[in-house]
Amino acid sequence: MVATEKGFTLGEVLVAMVVFSVALLGLARMQIGAIQVNTIASRLTQGTTLAQDRVEQLMALSYNDSTLADTTAKGTFTSYTDPNPPQGYTIRWDVDTDVPSTGIKTINIFVTWKNKASQTKTFSLSVQKSSV
Repeated sequence: MVATEKGFTLGEVLVAMVVFSVALLGLARMQIGAIQVNTIASRLTQGTTLAQDRVEQLMALSYNDSTLADTTAKGTFTSYTDPNPPQGYTIRWDVDTDVPSTGIKTINIFVTWKNKASQTKTFSLSVQKSSV
């Protein structure tokens, strides 16, 4: 071999490949984590949107609509469940009349789903509807 030749030795190339491989593995793990977080955020966004849609539907109804009827005593909620929620979600709302004051219905909306670990997650939203 001539002393003026330039380049990398086989050992240097192998060390560089090991360092590069470790860096790629770290990037792959980070990408997997990002995908998982995006999935969680997507489910939460969908749950929030479903709750807001239900609020808008219920607020558009008249005060005495049967979907907002409270058949229990004051301070006790009457529960309703959406018979056709999107797949993977359940939508429930509770109604209580004259709480916190006369002529006001308190409506609590609950959107529930399960995450990948089969843990139940719930987004809740509370609104008040006036009889005026």
